[in-house]
Amino acid sequence: MNSFLETLKQLGPTRLSIMGGILLALVTFLIFISMRVSSPDFSLLYSDLSTGDAAAMASQLEQAQIPYQVSDDSSSILVPANDVGRSRMLLAEAGLPNGGSIGYELFDKQSGFGTTNDIVNLNKVRALEGELARTITSLEPVKTARVHLVLPQRELFSRENRPASGSVALGLQNGAALDADQIAAIQSLVAAAVPQLKASSVALIDQNGKLLARGDEEGVEQANLKAEEMRLNYEQRMTRSVEDLVGRIVGYGKVRASVTADLNFDRVSTNEEVFDPETQVVRSSQTVEENNVERNASEDNVSVERNLPAAGNDLFFDNAPSLESNRIEETTNFEISKVTRNMIRETGEVRRISVAVLVDGKYVQGPEGESTYEPRSEAELDQISALVRSAIGFDANRGDTLEVVNLQFAEIEVSDTPFDNTLFGFDKNKLLDAAEIITVAIMFILIILLVIQPMVGRLLTVEKDGADEDMDIETGLLTGSTKMALEGPSGEFEPTPLNEEEDDMINMKSVEGKVKASSVKKVEDIVENYPDEAVSVIRSWMTQD
Repeated sequence: MNSFLETLKQLGPTRLSIMGGILLALVTFLIFISMRVSSPDFSLLYSDLSTGDAAAMASQLEQAQIPYQVSDDSSSILVPANDVGRSRMLLAEAGLPNGGSIGYELFDKQSGFGTTNDIVNLNKVRALEGELARTITSLEPVKTARVHLVLPQRELFSRENRPASGSVALGLQNGAALDADQIAAIQSLVAAAVPQLKASSVALIDQNGKLLARGDEEGVEQANLKAEEMRLNYEQRMTRSVEDLVGRIVGYGKVRASVTADLNFDRVSTNEEVFDPETQVVRSSQTVEENNVERNASEDNVSVERNLPAAGNDLFFDNAPSLESNRIEETTNFEISKVTRNMIRETGEVRRISVAVLVDGKYVQGPEGESTYEPRSEAELDQISALVRSAIGFDANRGDTLEVVNLQFAEIEVSDTPFDNTLFGFDKNKLLDAAEIITVAIMFILIILLVIQPMVGRLLTVEKDGADEDMDIETGLLTGSTKMALEGPSGEFEPTPLNEEEDDMINMKSVEGKVKASSVKKVEDIVENYPDEAVSVIRSWMTQD
């Protein structure tokens, strides 16, 4: 033990610091490797989480004593690969992740005692909003969603009933966008879940504040979007029809068509009534006959004529009527056939259509197997044009145009080799893991060979040199005492000179100061045991030049 401590003292503080740093780095590296090898393989549990969901899920995993890792942005949670299924079932039981919204589980812990009607109605709206938000979030392009509903209550003694309305704030995935059909689907979903809510009363915005749908009745912008969508659908349908038809003749992939349509989106409503007098039928007939006779009234005044005999007869007076009329009125009602037409001409009438068709030529194999391009004949192009005219409903009166051109298609080189994730028959991911382990093992071996082994060898060399030094000192003293014990002619001890090699060694040791305490102790013991010989050796050293 003393020898080891003496060896450390002889190394000096600089060497000890370097060796300590190397040892510390080696220990740290070994700890890292052990943790890397022994740590479980973590797999993704959930991603794109809100901060609230991540915190709630971490709490549930801690209670279940399942190790987990959270990403730096708190949007992803990883668990050991063997615990992924169990963790998801555990979190699903707790209703996680819920996107930060509260659904019908709000009523699970709610007590009916002491709860007012206003609170119950408010909780119903909150639960409905949360459930709708979860459903919308389940759509692929939607990352987050928040739903706001306005369900006005009818006031007492009020005749007005305000309609319901709603708004949805969407957080879309990176690079995702919603088309018109998806926007209409979300509006219909919300409207169908809320009583007395129209789809046109649901407003939609995205995370950038862009208005996707207005929350009012059908406006001009919505009508324009529908018109544009209708035009695109018509053009795509006609393009597919032309390519499918011509492709069966020239071969699939050897024809390209482009259709441009001009549609009339004016909506026309026409009311028309048509009467046909030729098809009249007597519905009713009425005849009225009237005879009217008026006579002058006779005068009863007293006169001579009235007193004469036979004065009362008509011999002397004309009693004919003064007015007589006859009237016959006949009324006949006929039923005439009537046709009432109420015509509404919907938008989307084709005004003009232009079609361009590009057809590839033929490839003929030569005698040596080479492929030679040959253009198609004019007769064949005319037949293709006739087929396309029939397929698109070509009408020259409205200005339709059709062009069929034969040109050689450019060759596109496509690699037939499928994507292979294996190397030498092994999975590349597993090979990378094996390469990582092999690299770590090689580094560990190199550290042992290049760092630890030289350091241990140096320590052993220093200790061996110290033992050899003690042996040399002891041997030199004994040898010098033996040789110088003889007296010279003058009765004095003659010093025996040391050889040049020993002299150099002693000088080197004295200069470097590498004399162990144990060696000094041994020298002291030798001097005590052999004082005369020690004096002789010292005298010989003193007489040397």
